[in-house]
Amino acid sequence: MKTMNKRLLVITSVCMCLMCILAWGIADILHSGDNETAPSAETQAPDNASAEEALLSRTFFITVPDIFHDLERAPVAFPHDRHTRALQAEGCTECHPRDEKSVLFTFPKQRDNSDADSLMNAFHDSCIGCHNEQAANGKKSGPVTCGECHRTDYHKVENLPILPEYYEPLRDTHHRDCLACHRDPEKSAEEAGGLDWKRFYNKQSAVQEAEWPSVLFDYYLHNKHETALDKKCGECHTLTPETEKRLASEGKEPTCRDWLRDIDDENRLSEKEPAHARCINCHLDRKDEEKQKTGPVYCRECHTGLERTAEQMRTVPRQECEQEESILIALEKEARMPGVAFNHKAHQETSRSCQDCHHDTLRGCRECHTREGSEEGDYVTLAEAFHEKTSPWSCIGCHEEEKNKPDCAGCHHVLPRGLAAAACDTCHTGTLESLARKNVLPEPKALMPDNTDDELEIKLLVDEYELSRFPHTKIAQKLTAISNKSTLASAFHKDTMSICSGCHHVGPLKEKSMAPSCSTCHTMRREPVAGKPALLGAYHQQCLGCHKQMGGTEESMPQKCEGCHEAKPPSTAAKK
Repeated sequence: MKTMNKRLLVITSVCMCLMCILAWGIADILHSGDNETAPSAETQAPDNASAEEALLSRTFFITVPDIFHDLERAPVAFPHDRHTRALQAEGCTECHPRDEKSVLFTFPKQRDNSDADSLMNAFHDSCIGCHNEQAANGKKSGPVTCGECHRTDYHKVENLPILPEYYEPLRDTHHRDCLACHRDPEKSAEEAGGLDWKRFYNKQSAVQEAEWPSVLFDYYLHNKHETALDKKCGECHTLTPETEKRLASEGKEPTCRDWLRDIDDENRLSEKEPAHARCINCHLDRKDEEKQKTGPVYCRECHTGLERTAEQMRTVPRQECEQEESILIALEKEARMPGVAFNHKAHQETSRSCQDCHHDTLRGCRECHTREGSEEGDYVTLAEAFHEKTSPWSCIGCHEEEKNKPDCAGCHHVLPRGLAAAACDTCHTGTLESLARKNVLPEPKALMPDNTDDELEIKLLVDEYELSRFPHTKIAQKLTAISNKSTLASAFHKDTMSICSGCHHVGPLKEKSMAPSCSTCHTMRREPVAGKPALLGAYHQQCLGCHKQMGGTEESMPQKCEGCHEAKPPSTAAKK
């Protein structure tokens, strides 16, 4: 498991960094017309004064770790947007050099990398020199002393948890076995000391480098650029010489998969340079030379910390990538299970960008993730790439995230994560015809025994409260409606008793048969036994937990005692 998480960490870290850097400076709009729908207010930066000031003051730390290995002082906290606003009239070239084609986003202009002292002096000459010059001209200026730039509030953070939102030690076999022993009340402190399970995360050392929120180059932004550039993909993407030769010999036009972004010397996608050189320079050229509306050039205009959701982009055209609407995912020879029918178009409509599934490229999963695992895929096998429940890129991992949404979390928050073995054939059908199948759950009343009351009486706390009336049929009907409306749920809820199993999670469930009573497993004891909650705890965990997860109002899904338990009159309670 530790190896697995390490692999996932590498993929997650690299891809998130690449997505962040790609959108650095280009993540808003290339205006192509006046009649286009503006993005929702939720996706735009706040325009009030305090929010603007916060954006201007946001810093990143200058460390240059490849040259300054051991810092004598804390790194410099640099508020880039505050400088761009102060020097707006002068433009980017006030600080950055320019060649015959474009602005070069390096600093300082006169940069000497021969040794650490030379580079340090170059920084000081540029920064402090500019501040002194501004002050001499009677203008508002910046700091000139060491402590004003080398911030003492910079902290080196070590032993950060890796993927805490996905990794669940208590559900992992080895951790469960270890912690069960340490938690056993029969063990003495000497035999098994108390352990904090949160300390069982795989950890890594990390240094705080920046405070900029990531920006995703989503379908909305891609469509804006595609429209503004009249679908001239070559303005942003490139073709390898081999691809150009092949296309010429075949007399074909490039397809979406043929286009690449810049490749660096180590044959890796290089995002930072295209984002800060090609993209910002394109915006500057359109603004200064062509006098056209264009996209942003300042950090704060992109790095707002707000992102569009798939729902907000529902009307935005998805990228045409010569992809069939429905495909059968199957290995040709070594597969031991039928292929998986996959509706690509439907998944595009529920994603924010192609990177949500394909990382930073448009390559198919099997090109990097092989059956045995390869170096190119960081030894994450093809099976893991599809089934790893802790990965946001795998099918199962994405489904787990969907289960966390309010409509689903009411039941699934108490159910084991991951996919049950019995559900394998839900996806592994071997035919595309299975995509048309939809499991519509029947009306709950048709499943219940004929003598089942619509409301059930809960008498557990009758000494302190009036009887609690549980609207059994009403809740079952609501959950059934949610399931039948959901494409994901209607695919996996094949058993007609699926909704019932959300509450009656142990024991056989059959149509027209009474489910095992809750008290069969959860006793009237006041204390839980062997990790199993008593009846009172089970009711509150199940009912109150569902209400909290689904996020309803206090009237519809009460979370306060009086919402479910009507207090008895004082005289009645006293007699008891």
